Amino acid sequence: MSQPLKIAVILVLAALPLLEIGLLIRLGQAVGIWWLAAFILGTALLGTYIIRKVGMSVFERALSRLNSDREGFSPLFDGFLQVLAGLLLILPGVLSDVAGLVLLIPQVRRFTIRTGLLKLVTFFHYQAEVSRGAFRTSEPPSHDETDGIVIEGEYERLSERPLHPGKSVQPRRYGRRY
Repeated sequence: MSQPLKIAVILVLAALPLLEIGLLIRLGQAVGIWWLAAFILGTALLGTYIIRKVGMSVFERALSRLNSDREGFSPLFDGFLQVLAGLLLILPGVLSDVAGLVLLIPQVRRFTIRTGLLKLVTFFHYQAEVSRGAFRTSEPPSHDETDGIVIEGEYERLSERPLHPGKSVQPRRYGRRY
């Protein structure tokens, strides 16, 4: 990711809570504080219900996916997006609640899986290939380098008697130092 894009993402993430607070204040003025509190509490309860209902089944599907190759990764991503929707519903805020409610629509989740997650996986795969290639050299390694890195050194265990008398380390002294 380029530097200006990183800065833009950081600024958007920093402005998002301020926008959420502003929208909550405006919505509270428009509908009243009690309706706003009921809306926030209702979406939080809905999000908690979704996470409890879908959360464990996602882990069970992941484990069954590891044991057999009968289904693809699409149901796992679908469950992940449902859990993400639940988390967004738990967060207090109008934008996060709307995003969570939109993610609960199955067609939106399927569209997100087909487009967004595929691009995300290819992006991270590309980044991993670039990172792996950064450590490779253009010339083939010599015969000496193929055996690995060798670090030579000597050590002595302080808890045991020294192997060579006269070359031991001074024993530790516990007590006052003057």
